[in-house]
Amino acid sequence: MIHLFQPIENFVIKLAKPETDPINQARAKMLSYILILYLPFTAILTVAYILGGQTLHLIRVSTVFLAALMLLGLIYYTRAWRLASHISLCLLTFAVWSNLSVYVQDINVETLQFIWFACALSFYMHGLKWGWFYSAINILPVIIYTGIDSKNYFYLGSGPQEVNQATYLFVTAYNFLLIVYLHYYFFKAFNRNFINLTQTKNELKELNEKLNTTLSDLKKVSNTRMEFLSTMSHELRTPLNGVIGISNALLLQDPRKDQEENLSVLKFSAENLLLLVNNILDFNKFDSDKVELEHIAFDLSTLLKNNYCSLKLKAQEKMLDLKLSIADELEDKIVIGDPTRLTQVLVNLLNNAIKFTESGYVGLYTETIDLSDTLITIRFTIEDTGIGVELHKQQHIFEPFTQASTSTSRHYGGTGLGLPIVKKVLKMFNSDIEMVSNVNTGAKFFFDITFPYLVADSTIIHKPLDAKYELAHLKILVAEDNPVNILVIKKTLEQWNIVPTIAENGLFALQKLEQGDFDVILMDLYMPEMDGYEVTEAIRSLNNKKKANIHIIALTASVNNNVAERVKKSGMNDYLSKPFDPHHLFQKLKKVGIEAPIVYGT
Repeated sequence: MIHLFQPIENFVIKLAKPETDPINQARAKMLSYILILYLPFTAILTVAYILGGQTLHLIRVSTVFLAALMLLGLIYYTRAWRLASHISLCLLTFAVWSNLSVYVQDINVETLQFIWFACALSFYMHGLKWGWFYSAINILPVIIYTGIDSKNYFYLGSGPQEVNQATYLFVTAYNFLLIVYLHYYFFKAFNRNFINLTQTKNELKELNEKLNTTLSDLKKVSNTRMEFLSTMSHELRTPLNGVIGISNALLLQDPRKDQEENLSVLKFSAENLLLLVNNILDFNKFDSDKVELEHIAFDLSTLLKNNYCSLKLKAQEKMLDLKLSIADELEDKIVIGDPTRLTQVLVNLLNNAIKFTESGYVGLYTETIDLSDTLITIRFTIEDTGIGVELHKQQHIFEPFTQASTSTSRHYGGTGLGLPIVKKVLKMFNSDIEMVSNVNTGAKFFFDITFPYLVADSTIIHKPLDAKYELAHLKILVAEDNPVNILVIKKTLEQWNIVPTIAENGLFALQKLEQGDFDVILMDLYMPEMDGYEVTEAIRSLNNKKKANIHIIALTASVNNNVAERVKKSGMNDYLSKPFDPHHLFQKLKKVGIEAPIVYGT
């Protein structure tokens, strides 16, 4: 940048300051410097032309001097540097035309300088469109002038206007200097910005590489965390399967009143621990966006009754009245959705309501909000007469690891994951949870879910669980290596008068299937010799199509994100996690006689 005087520099900076774009700032500064430099240039020429008595030259140079002053004022007061640059380009074009027609009546160095100046300035100031326009109107007259024979085509005066050699040399040199400065200044600004952009690009590249490295490390940590939690879950769920399974079996054997109470406490404690483990794992799954809803047919009214029954004992232990109200429209409908995730929402909310209610009642209510030929919208409401939540804390309880207060955590326990999971699951259902609560007057949570539905028929509605002999004809092969799990499965099946065949590893399971006939295989996934996936693939490739198409239900304590996908890919028919609810296993075994067999191979 050429520094004439510091005040001029400050003045130019002030003119360009409103522009935020560095390129536009450079344009505004460049135009301002050109106009300022033209002031002494035209002033000197004015004196020279007065002394030389050259009237026409004096008129033109005086006009340029005044125009430069006016344009500087235009930029200063209105910031309209674009308009000022257009006027400047028009004046340059006028200078070219006037040289051809009046002052020189020929093409000389000065005229070529004006043309070069106009072309460069138009491109630098306004870009391609205006650059081509101003270049055309400056160059075309020269081309036309050169292409015609008559030298009088542009002749308007009495002849060429002579100028002395010193003046001519001054004008020519000054114009060359301006042209050089124009290129110098703009490309200096352009180069500086280009260097800055390059440096910024390199910095962003380095930052992206660091971010990618960090993301990769975070992904590894996340995967390691999930693997650890999955392993710990498997190790916790395996003994819990034994505790809950044996508790269920003993409760069905008509125990004494004191024994029933002890078993109920044992089962309740184990199920609470299982709920805690499931919540921690599910929260990590939701955090990784690795959870998808199922879309299966189920009886919503039956699901509500089952949830009610499963928590009734817990409410009775606190002497609470557990209420249930089911919308009449649900009695004859089978809805399509994810019963497991819906149960998770209801159980979390009901458990919370029971936990934080010392006296009174807890209610689960449903009502129909909208009903069409194919869709039904149900409002679920969970209401209690518990401790309630202060208004300013109501949004915080949906945040992970957060409870209404530290005293709540100390008094009632819990991890603060139940409600955040509820919120995440409902988001997957395209719903959101609302609450109304006051301190010491209870709380009401409600949400709406829209389900596609079918009208129930006799093939979908199942008989009660107490049909002990309904499954007695089934021949079941159990592939399981854990002695506790074997005991649980045997006692569970024996209550339905089923005597299973046990295979202690995958290889034995394959051998027993080849030696005998079975209707169902309950397949553990992780066994010695051959795991459940390998055994299933071997079964599906058997030449005996009846045995190759046997119904296989996976039973596992593993909760890896890809278990369900691997189960389906390997050729298994269904999936049930341990510890399992006997009712769920009962329903899956009933389907064996209802569903058509799936044929693998040809």
